[in-house]
Amino acid sequence: MKVALCVRPDRPDAVRAARDAAERMRKAGHEVVDVHLDTTKAEGAKGATIACILGGDGTMLRAARAMSPLGIPMLGVNLGRLGFLTTITINDLDSAIADVAAGRHTVEERTLLDARLVREGREMRFLALNDVVVARGTAVRSIHVAVRVDGEPLIVYWADGVIVATATGSTAYGFSVGGPLILPSSQAIMLVPIAPHLSFGNAVAFDPDQRIELEVQDPARISIDGQEEHDLAAGDRIAVRRSETVARFVRTSHARPFLSLLREKILKEPGT
Repeated sequence: MKVALCVRPDRPDAVRAARDAAERMRKAGHEVVDVHLDTTKAEGAKGATIACILGGDGTMLRAARAMSPLGIPMLGVNLGRLGFLTTITINDLDSAIADVAAGRHTVEERTLLDARLVREGREMRFLALNDVVVARGTAVRSIHVAVRVDGEPLIVYWADGVIVATATGSTAYGFSVGGPLILPSSQAIMLVPIAPHLSFGNAVAFDPDQRIELEVQDPARISIDGQEEHDLAAGDRIAVRRSETVARFVRTSHARPFLSLLREKILKEPGT
């Protein structure tokens, strides 16, 4: 089995853990390739049966944008406390790989967002697993963002910004500003304003195939998964829709169920 071990090169703990894991996997007869997640490209992982992502949820977000276009299922391996995307610990990695090699696993598909910014005839295109955020830049003031859905006007927000999020991203920025929790298997897309002033303040959920367009009427910034940012000029438009590409997550018996993580990390329920 070909295994891609993926780390951020600026995380020495992940690099060391990947080196040790690679040695054990090669002794077990697997082909191993090392992938550094310092860009959104991961060509060296082509043909891998599975990509093991060593780090935290932030590393998983970066990996999802790199691995998903290649169709490679991902296994999130947390080096600290378990997150929503990194569902096993480093101590479980060898057993989980053995399960995958034996076919004792499932693959869960997660929705990605396709965001397109067109400016002066040049198109910038982004994939996002969590969210696409259009927000104010360095100036401490609200901005106007006009929203259209399937080509029809919906609302002009006067707010600190607007979040377009997947179900996976509903536990991230969107939740922190009052958005709903959506189970990650859902394909729904939600729109959440950030600190709206004299504007409709509730989140709105859309069907998977609806198209959302954001037009900024003041200078702003766009953020992709909180990791990639670009300046926006007044008049810029960002078209966001569900991507045809999906993120594929490997689940073995070692993975904590989502509802268990939800109870522990957000609902703070006792007994978890």
